[in-house]
Amino acid sequence: MESDSGNEVSGLNRNLYPNMEPYSSGFLKVSDLHSIYWEQSGNPNGHPVVFVHGGPGMGTTPNDRRFFDPEFYRIILFNQRGAGKSTPHACLVENTTWDLIDDIEKLREHLEIPEWQVFGGSWGSTLALAYSQSHPDKVTGLVLRGIFLLRKKEIDWLCEGGAATIYPDAWEPFRDFIPENERGCFIDAYSKRLNSDDLETQYAAARTWTKWVLMIGRLIPNKEDIKRGDDDFFSLAFAKLENHYFLNKGFFPSDSYLLDNIDKIRHINTIIVQGRYDVCCPIVSAWDLHKVWPEADFKVVQDAGHAANEPGIAAELVAANEKLKNVIKGGRQKD
Repeated sequence: MESDSGNEVSGLNRNLYPNMEPYSSGFLKVSDLHSIYWEQSGNPNGHPVVFVHGGPGMGTTPNDRRFFDPEFYRIILFNQRGAGKSTPHACLVENTTWDLIDDIEKLREHLEIPEWQVFGGSWGSTLALAYSQSHPDKVTGLVLRGIFLLRKKEIDWLCEGGAATIYPDAWEPFRDFIPENERGCFIDAYSKRLNSDDLETQYAAARTWTKWVLMIGRLIPNKEDIKRGDDDFFSLAFAKLENHYFLNKGFFPSDSYLLDNIDKIRHINTIIVQGRYDVCCPIVSAWDLHKVWPEADFKVVQDAGHAANEPGIAAELVAANEKLKNVIKGGRQKD
């Protein structure tokens, strides 16, 4: 395990790349119901990398392109079913982890990519692991951040009062939105309201759920991040999809499914980046992954929480991509 504060000088670039615009984008019809938004930026002839966003339901932002060297990488962003620009918005029908894994494969085939690097944080790390375990021959390398394995204890920590011990001020509005007699399971209680026949009830529940998660996402809370909870379009997809996946325990056949299947991906060059003070996805999950997968690089950022755009985490994510870039370049030279 390497522990650092993000100030280590390794000769690798650690600064986010400049803003860039996509050179192509579109929608891919992945089922009779769902179409997913995708975009490409960087070098059209570069090494493909797919960015797997968090949430579920978080969608992507232009900033997500900046973790990758645009001269080397062909950078693919997409919105998972129901999230961001994908349609229908916030739709829970035909929306499972296995549907999303199939969608990633459909997108790879649509873009005529034989294999690609996979980059994912938070729920994106969950889906990146599940996708890689399903299609290990299609993955050239993995960068995983803020590890979330969707085990019962992780979901309970986030939604049933664990993280409240650190953020009681942020927790109380989330708790108080639900009547006392329904507080035995907040996920069930929120599910009822997020799927109410009354749209205003859905929006109110979505804003409250989303603000709770956003308020605990960084070591130093960021008002701009938290403001996204006031955006009904964003918060409805984020809260409905996240609640849906938590309610269904990620659609995994067992609690330890991702840890139990590491042998399928053990050979893949992988870098894990984890904030020491991550309250959303506490470090114990990254530690559990590290213990079953010691071959993967494990970077702990000592002065960071959960968010990819915290300075120490962003620096490690850029450096991780630089490291995999050098591995690929080295492989090409040997050929």
